[in-house]
Amino acid sequence: MNVLITGGAGFVGTFTKKELEKQGHQPILVDNFYTGSRDNVEEGDVLIEGDILDTEVQKVLEAKKIDAIIHLSAQIIVPASFADPIFDMKQNIEGTIKICELAAKLNVKKVVFASSAAVYGDNIRVPLRETEPYMPMSPYGISKASAEMYIETLCRTNGIGYAILRYANIYGPKQTKEGEGGVIKIFLDKLSKDEQVTIDGDGNQTRDFIYITDVAKANVAALHAADGIYNISSNEEVTINKLFDVIVTEMGKKMSPNYGMPRKGDIYRSCLDHHKFVEKTGWKPEVSLEEGIRTTIQALNENR
Repeated sequence: MNVLITGGAGFVGTFTKKELEKQGHQPILVDNFYTGSRDNVEEGDVLIEGDILDTEVQKVLEAKKIDAIIHLSAQIIVPASFADPIFDMKQNIEGTIKICELAAKLNVKKVVFASSAAVYGDNIRVPLRETEPYMPMSPYGISKASAEMYIETLCRTNGIGYAILRYANIYGPKQTKEGEGGVIKIFLDKLSKDEQVTIDGDGNQTRDFIYITDVAKANVAALHAADGIYNISSNEEVTINKLFDVIVTEMGKKMSPNYGMPRKGDIYRSCLDHHKFVEKTGWKPEVSLEEGIRTTIQALNENR
């Protein structure tokens, strides 16, 4: 299949491209390099540079034979969504509508949409199942929830298959400090320089961390999944304090964190039940937190 990846030069897009190629598909990348990196673009990649909101980019894409779309491009920074909710809305809602319109025009068979655990909000019924109600706590979470509803409605109306993937906290090599899994990159950068780490809040807030290659495999598996909403996660609830301990252990450091004020819009507990996607596709996460942190540290050291 020819698979369009929006945000194809980003963190998740790069690993998804490699997984698609491994499974015999042809990725077509589109990226405006707002958060994507040119370093992630390799010789031979099919790249369309520009914003999916741009009419000219739309015209270029219309000329391509596209069988499926993996829509990853988004505004992913929670604090930025409070600072500029209009920009967040345009990127995450308007951008998604544009992709749905493009999919209909090109008779695309499947749209895979990158959503987020942020749509659940601060719901203590962890691990959360896909049937939990929307309770977003930030403009970012609201925009992702709205985009989900547009995907469901417009894809159904136009007879297009869809899979909405609610990601837990993604981490791994090539990760930036932004996004919901950015805490790992922040910790690694500071500890590698022997700088003091500050944890927002008391450190007992929890997250569900999933390694990037597991997410890339889920994205490709979703191309063949039944229409629906799926959690993509490790299904393990980990405190930020434990995360810090794992990182310092793997780095061979003996350091303790400081503690600061909680971040605005942050969820206290988060863990997603992934059994629906496992049962429907046979996918399952393969990389443990310790192994993933170890591999990420090795990549960081190699790139210095």
